[in-house]
Amino acid sequence: MIKLINLDKIFDKYIERYVLDNVGKVKPEEIENKIPVLYEEFGHSTQKELDDKTPNEFYRQFTPDELLCALKEHIEKDVPVSDFLIEAITANHDSVKAVKNALMQEEDEQFTAYLMNILADLKADIPLERYLEFALYDYPENIGELATEALIENADKVKDKVLKCFDDAPESKKDRLSEILASVKEKSDAVFDKLVEGFVKNKKKIPLYANYLAKYGDDRAIPVLKVAIEGKVNYQEFEELKFAIECLGGEYTEKRDFTQDAIYKKIKGNKK
Repeated sequence: MIKLINLDKIFDKYIERYVLDNVGKVKPEEIENKIPVLYEEFGHSTQKELDDKTPNEFYRQFTPDELLCALKEHIEKDVPVSDFLIEAITANHDSVKAVKNALMQEEDEQFTAYLMNILADLKADIPLERYLEFALYDYPENIGELATEALIENADKVKDKVLKCFDDAPESKKDRLSEILASVKEKSDAVFDKLVEGFVKNKKKIPLYANYLAKYGDDRAIPVLKVAIEGKVNYQEFEELKFAIECLGGEYTEKRDFTQDAIYKKIKGNKK
């Protein structure tokens, strides 16, 4: 078991020694600007609290499972997590398996977020079904957002799973699923139909769903967008719809009067 160490406190002492050694030689603002350099130097300096090893060396002698246990203990005991601990995990590609295993069973929000970020740093394949759970169900918002970002990058791989669970998904999560589908590169009728369905159903989210259609890039959406832009829309909705139409290769040239629109007045007023 790795002993619990507050490296931030050790680094603070390192800075204190530097300040004492340079009294009258270095101005306070110069010390502040030099902190990144001092931190790098600190990483290469031996510390008695680390068994006379450097911060760079200390954590790298342990296995990924041991490092993850140390990370979790830091979080549970509210001890600052050192960059050197995270770097030791991401420096070892064997960490991928350990991180994925931990993700499959972990429920702690902060630890889960660390695990997801570590997996991203390792540029490893993500456990798609687990991330879909994070995006779909009652997990903290930051976990759902991290999962959604990762799934967007893997949209083509997860497309069929998203389509399968879409209709039964909580309404509050369908924006996320639509954002994932909008990132699919391989065009399909099933994805297109689902995005159009979302656009038509979500009258209060016209800019959002117009953006999804524009991002997906299927010009069959132009007629749907034109029907919407010709209806009763505010200035923001008009601009987003026009932008989406143009992104898909179409155009809309009809003049519209938004001088009485509250959003228009606010935007134009700020530009004066």
